[in-house]
Amino acid sequence: MKLKVLYCVAFIIILILVGSVENKLFSQIKIGDNPKILNEDAILEIESNNKGLLIPRIALRSTTSPIPLKNFTKGMIVYNTSSTGNLSPGLYYCDGTSWIKANTDTNQNEPWKLSGNNVNSNSFLGSITNFPLIMKTNNLERLRITEKGWVGIGTSTPQAALQVKGQLVIDSMSIGNQLTDKILVANPIDGRVKYLPSPTINNSIQNYSEVVASNGKNIFTTPATITDINKIFLYRNGVLISFTLNNSNSIISEIPCNQGDQIRIIQF
Repeated sequence: MKLKVLYCVAFIIILILVGSVENKLFSQIKIGDNPKILNEDAILEIESNNKGLLIPRIALRSTTSPIPLKNFTKGMIVYNTSSTGNLSPGLYYCDGTSWIKANTDTNQNEPWKLSGNNVNSNSFLGSITNFPLIMKTNNLERLRITEKGWVGIGTSTPQAALQVKGQLVIDSMSIGNQLTDKILVANPIDGRVKYLPSPTINNSIQNYSEVVASNGKNIFTTPATITDINKIFLYRNGVLISFTLNNSNSIISEIPCNQGDQIRIIQF
């Protein structure tokens, strides 16, 4: 069998040399059925009704390494047998600097189109390897989904299921229930969002109201012991007025009040 192959190769070489000498080289070779019918655009044509083309089957090391080949050659095609790193068995071609897997998976028989795809329950947009999915605009990363499924917007290293680096705008919100809803708060150090029940906030606000009984009154008792004077607000007839500290449980308004004035103190 080997001898026959050598004869065939030698015959082809002789034909090429003879054609070169006579300047009549046809530059086309056909293997298989109908050898006399050639496609004029093909330098090599293979035709068969019951046989296929078996290309080299090799174990690649990485998409960024030519090994076990010596060099990257643009247009080189191989069938990879390894599952190392981001490689998986399948047909790969070389673009001159790396190996790119051809679209041979049964669930990837149609590329994603900019005009939309005809999808089914098995379709998905994503990856099948243990690497993050990255989205870019203007060749800059804008969004990343990590191998763990964490989403980062404006950051390539999200530390939670969703991390947004930058301002967050919500342009439409419904009115909540202050008795049952929860209030979101953010840790100023790491930005993690947590919640507090609304009643917790409401219970921390103290109110005091009175109607002044006589002219000249300017000292008023606060709802709770004063720990921070900046957390107290004094209103006279609905107008915010200044005051000074009297003692740990009372304040002095900037002006004396008149009989009938409505005084309200809000203390946080």
